[in-house]
Amino acid sequence: MTTRLVKRPKISPQQASKDPLERLRQNARTPVLPVPFAQALTVLLTEQKHVNRSRLQRIRAAWEMAVEQTPGLSAAARRAEVRSIGKTGAVQVLVDSPALAHELGVVYRGALLACMRELLQGKDSVSELVVKLHGRRK
Repeated sequence: MTTRLVKRPKISPQQASKDPLERLRQNARTPVLPVPFAQALTVLLTEQKHVNRSRLQRIRAAWEMAVEQTPGLSAAARRAEVRSIGKTGAVQVLVDSPALAHELGVVYRGALLACMRELLQGKDSVSELVVKLHGRRK
């Protein structure tokens, strides 16, 4: 559970007094110890992970729809995996073979980008398509 960094006032604005001095007295609080930097950073990073995860899910869904809508793509193109999306909007796709990398990265690059931009209109921006081979470890 995340900790609130800012506390809400004790009295709602509708129930507050009309006298400004009385309102100040009602909202006076006992001093709260400062929040440690590590705790604030943890809250921020967990929120960013949720935002980035949903962005990646939107990009993956748009990729799958773009591959289905683009005519002429091979069946192997459906197995291509969207690995990440950069801050600048560069989508990194991993494939199994060099031929498929050439097909997606050169031949159908423009059509796939146009389709993804149309699908993600208003949500995310896609600037580039980077197709790489899976790194095989021994």
